[in-house]
Amino acid sequence: MTTPSTRPSDDRTSASASATLPTALLLLGGPRERVADWVGRSVVPLVWAPAGRWSLVVAVGGTRTGPPYDDGALLLAGRPVPGRTGPALGFFEVGGRAVVTLHTAGRRRGPGWVVWEPEVGLVRPPGLDLAGPGEIVRAAGCPARSREELVDLLHETRPRPVTMLQAVMATLGLPGPRLLQDPARAEDLPGAARHEPSGRQVTWFEDAVADSVRLRRELGVLE
Repeated sequence: MTTPSTRPSDDRTSASASATLPTALLLLGGPRERVADWVGRSVVPLVWAPAGRWSLVVAVGGTRTGPPYDDGALLLAGRPVPGRTGPALGFFEVGGRAVVTLHTAGRRRGPGWVVWEPEVGLVRPPGLDLAGPGEIVRAAGCPARSREELVDLLHETRPRPVTMLQAVMATLGLPGPRLLQDPARAEDLPGAARHEPSGRQVTWFEDAVADSVRLRRELGVLE
């Protein structure tokens, strides 16, 4: 269910709650009604609001599903964005790494990924299709010269993951970087609405996952 957002005014409560929220923010460039439909199907609690040419979507709670699907940031990072709902850029902290995802209609192999680890820099997880800096810059609507700045930034190794994600968003001129560190503040945005997944949505998701795993086992994809 998506409802107009309201939130308590107790800043101490907000700060405490923010410390436990997943770090997960997406910017979707499709029509508002398609974004609303995408948000409304989430099993992760979300707040979304208009932000210029984007719809800004922020995780504001943990997933209602059980393990191994109980990591809200990971679940959102891997969730497909239909072509007519995008383009989309996602920013997540998963397992101590900064993760950026790119969804565009022209990508034939699904989303593109950028994975960055402190003290290491860029890493190349097997099985993920990497997103090039030029693709990301174009999707963000930045001038071509921003590519070199983005490349230089991603070669840094000292920041914390959330700091790296904020720096990437700032480099690309994208809205909402502060919400990565304080996602509860998304509810203060003009026009913000909150989505809370229903028990039925969670059941449908868990049943779909179970059916998929069962089919893959029958086909010999899983041992």
